[in-house]
Amino acid sequence: MTQSLRTCPLGMEIEVCAIDLAERYRFRLNELGFREHERLTVIQKANFGGCVVSHGSERIAIDGTTARRILVKPS
Repeated sequence: MTQSLRTCPLGMEIEVCAIDLAERYRFRLNELGFREHERLTVIQKANFGGCVVSHGSERIAIDGTTARRILVKPS
């Protein structure tokens, strides 16, 4: 069952399924660790729909609009 990153609950471990963004944005997200089948954890949620995820020792903040376009599933 896939859902957008924006709707994931806090503390949930997820696996990236798809990124529905233009190539240049997908390329940058890939550099940050957002790749298909990559596992991440949602560690902070913001009122505006954004979130912070952890990828190894890295912390990455994603705005709400972008988070809506990243499809994930529980890992």
